[in-house]
Amino acid sequence: MPDQEDGEPLANVPAHDRPRERMRRLGVGSLTDDEVLALVLGSGQTGLSVLALARSILRRTGGYQGLASMDFARLEALPGVGPATAGRLVAIIEIWRRAGKASAWTRLVDDKAVADVVRPELLHRDSERFVVVVADRAARPREVVLLRDGGVDDSQIQPADVLQAVLTRGGRSFAVAHNHPSGVLDASVADLMLTRRLDTAAATIGIRFLGHILVAGERWTALPSSGSGATASGASARGRGRSSREGSRGAA
Repeated sequence: MPDQEDGEPLANVPAHDRPRERMRRLGVGSLTDDEVLALVLGSGQTGLSVLALARSILRRTGGYQGLASMDFARLEALPGVGPATAGRLVAIIEIWRRAGKASAWTRLVDDKAVADVVRPELLHRDSERFVVVVADRAARPREVVLLRDGGVDDSQIQPADVLQAVLTRGGRSFAVAHNHPSGVLDASVADLMLTRRLDTAAATIGIRFLGHILVAGERWTALPSSGSGATASGASARGRGRSSREGSRGAA
């Protein structure tokens, strides 16, 4: 579809070439990123067509990945985006996250199964989050608990806090995960120490620790819970979405 001038209304485009009509005819995959967002926006603003507004928003946010990381306040502050549009965008992003979460909730038989559960909670976030996956004795996940938002280090996350979140929800096994918004997959010393402390603390009270997942961009890795010599950066050597310890941890 030819680019529009900023002030040209969508009504001037031939009906069969408008995004909604082409989506009906050819499927949503036939639309550009600008056109998909234009359908969500619904209308432009004075002197700016809806497609030009969509293009401007994607340029300012860095594309869909950047758009998905923004909260209501930041979206509302974008030129041409008011509270109603910001609300629609936040709701659509949340639908996507929840759909990904619901489809991933299977028994936590290995590191990949844990990663599938936690990634929808951690992808495209612009703050560092720490979540706990509470599971039953058979490693079936019951709930994902957000324990911290806005920074994770050894002084903020204590094994007692994690275990309390698990036990108060009736869990008999659990996993944890956090993200690096920077996209760097390397674990810190504090990340590794916390993982080992959680493993020890869980064994002390007789519940099962299923692992610690680190998510960075589209990639993830599982952190070693003992001095086994495994590295936290193995996923980057093995490519997108892979773990250096994938499948190494089973469920009872």
